[in-house]
Amino acid sequence: MPLHALGLWVRRLVPLTLWFSAGELGRFVLLVAGSELSHGSLREWRPAGTMFLFIVMVMLGMVVTVGMLHTLRGALSETAARRAAGEEPETLAGALGRAIIAYVAISLAWGGQVADRRRFADAGMERYAEQYDRFAAAGVENALGGGPPVPPVTPDVGIDLVPDLRIAVIFTGVAVVLRYVLSALHERRGGPRLAFGVAFFELAYTFYGAVLVVTLVGRRSAWLESRAVVTWWNARWAALEQAVPGWQAAMEWLGELRPHLGGAILTPLTWLTLAILVYGAYSESGRNVVRGTALEQAAARAERRAHRPARRGVRLIAVRAGLDRWPPVLHALRLTLRGGAPLFTLVCLCYVLLAVGMDYAERGVYHLIGTGHRQLDWEVYQIPVHFGRDLVFTTLTLCLFAAAFDIAATRQRANRSASRVE
Repeated sequence: MPLHALGLWVRRLVPLTLWFSAGELGRFVLLVAGSELSHGSLREWRPAGTMFLFIVMVMLGMVVTVGMLHTLRGALSETAARRAAGEEPETLAGALGRAIIAYVAISLAWGGQVADRRRFADAGMERYAEQYDRFAAAGVENALGGGPPVPPVTPDVGIDLVPDLRIAVIFTGVAVVLRYVLSALHERRGGPRLAFGVAFFELAYTFYGAVLVVTLVGRRSAWLESRAVVTWWNARWAALEQAVPGWQAAMEWLGELRPHLGGAILTPLTWLTLAILVYGAYSESGRNVVRGTALEQAAARAERRAHRPARRGVRLIAVRAGLDRWPPVLHALRLTLRGGAPLFTLVCLCYVLLAVGMDYAERGVYHLIGTGHRQLDWEVYQIPVHFGRDLVFTTLTLCLFAAAFDIAATRQRANRSASRVE
């Protein structure tokens, strides 16, 4: 698998580089636009517009990822076997329209937007660093007491994605309505444009809705902490921690282990599942998700007993609530796990080695540059170093997961052919 991934990387390096460069350029433009939009008059409206640009940046990252995986599609053995069997080549618009809704669902479920949020916040803080300088200088002058106290002005950087509560309600309501309408149209007509619209407004109402939840919880946190139920629960939980021997040590150990498990297992599992979604090796039918399990018989009995209006009503509720996008994700996850423990273990091992190797490579480049430079020079040097590291790591990672999918799909096809012959 590593050799197959390296072969894919060499064969498709140029289009992968073009896709990655286009995505980085688009992100840079959106980061600059967001940092400019988040400062100025009409402070209650500007964060809402900044959140819109952030959603566009998240969608851009998804489109670029699907485009890079689609670029690798033509070099896979599984693709050659499908075309030999008479399957027509799939366009990028078709792959994007088929996978983007499920891509958004699994990305939101597993926190794929955290890195984009961090980059968005860092860009604002870097471009408006003078606000922090003034704030720190005012604090130093007040501490020295050499004159009249200087009122420090709190920097507004870092809060540029938190709009006013009323405005967040408006944008959330509009996003929910548009997502509902486009979802109904996509159910009837299909097509990549409607799928893209559904995915976009899915992100919109999720992020604006998250702002509502955070704001309301923040305003009611003191009230919630003083409730009798919360006080009773906190007291019982503290007593449980004291009563169980080794509880504190076990929780500290799990807290230290959790980030490593997420980076070494959950992240490769997420990317491999997304690769399966893009390459179409899944089914949109919920019945196929439970095929071969005990739930299949229970689902069959429930379907036989239910009347046709009841089945149509349940299906309509599932579509309107967005539950219909989860069967492809669950089916792709099931195919990922059915690839076998050795294959998935090797994927995780290669991913971890690649991440560690890129970190050491970046440190090696900084060692070659040397330390005798000004801070401003380092800001310039880090731009090509970060770009090169992210380019190599992203392209090799996608090639790794594409190679893993290709090997698993080829073996599964061979097993089906052997069973048919027998």
